[in-house]
Amino acid sequence: MKFNDHKKFNTFLFISTFARSLIEIFISLYLFKNGFSLQFVLAFYLLENVFSIFASYLFVQIGERINYSIVMYIGVTAFIMLQFVLGNLVHNFSYIILISILYAIYRRGYWVARRFYVTTIMPQRESSIPYSIIMVVSEIASILSGFLGSFLLDSFNVVALTILSSILLFISALPLIKIDNKGQKTKIELIKNLKKYDKRNYLAFSLYEINNLLAFIFPIFIFLYIEETYAMTGIVNAISSLAIIVFIILYGRLIRKKNYFILSSVLFLFICIAKLFLLNYFILALCFIEGLIKKMQSQSLNKIYFENRNGMDLAHYNLIYQIVEAVARATVTIPLLFMNDIRIMILFVLLIIGIELVFYASFKKTKKLN
Repeated sequence: MKFNDHKKFNTFLFISTFARSLIEIFISLYLFKNGFSLQFVLAFYLLENVFSIFASYLFVQIGERINYSIVMYIGVTAFIMLQFVLGNLVHNFSYIILISILYAIYRRGYWVARRFYVTTIMPQRESSIPYSIIMVVSEIASILSGFLGSFLLDSFNVVALTILSSILLFISALPLIKIDNKGQKTKIELIKNLKKYDKRNYLAFSLYEINNLLAFIFPIFIFLYIEETYAMTGIVNAISSLAIIVFIILYGRLIRKKNYFILSSVLFLFICIAKLFLLNYFILALCFIEGLIKKMQSQSLNKIYFENRNGMDLAHYNLIYQIVEAVARATVTIPLLFMNDIRIMILFVLLIIGIELVFYASFKKTKKLN
């Protein structure tokens, strides 16, 4: 990509992250607070990830055969439809299926296209600095939208929020049209390429994506045990994003020569356990520390992602990541449906992460990361 394309992409990234975070960081809490049980909320998350497996395959095919801006706008359209449906709650399982399908189309359309764009601008080596710039842009947007989104939900209603977020997300994708967005016309041979995928990458990517299941559950935990407002979730999100920016500015270069994925994952486990028992507003301090650790982990993971493609073409690499993400999240969500205590749910997820981390560490001892 040309330098001009970097500016276009960062414009898209800032506006789209702002638009998505206005509602996305609150969606689990919004459903829970409006009468859906925790099991229904988890069923929504499970179904969304199941549908995402098929949506990922479809969107990579569309991106390769036509272009990725179409994929992005399919996702944006689904997002707008999702906002309308969220504003008209119906308390039955058919409603959960509908919002799961829309959310899956939106998420996969957005992320399949976004990963295509960002991977094409990242050098396959020394990716830390350009990715850090992208992340600073993203986190600044997340801080601003977290505060505004929580204010609109607490003071008004979801309609005002969804109108604003939908308009902004549509506008955000406009700069991408002027960027070269055609795939390589790759013939998708999923089974053949699954065998090429490094087993350590499977473990690293699934481990990291299971972490994001906790981000889906914790807003409800905060609501139940700390403060029954959207504002607290917005504050926690802002504090975590601020910590991420601090980490990138002060310590981002640490990841250039050495990978800290195992260390950061272990620290993340400990900080999540501490969050379960250190309640009241002390949790805000923990969230700042968690933000630092989470950034170290995500920077390390992206170093693995961008620099260890092992000769795979971008289309298959992008598709397999999306599938690993969806399968990992869905698999771990299933047992949670049979648990009633949210603390037990979180501890179970942490146990699975810990087990995967042990396996990942053992693979690293026997085979050096390329």
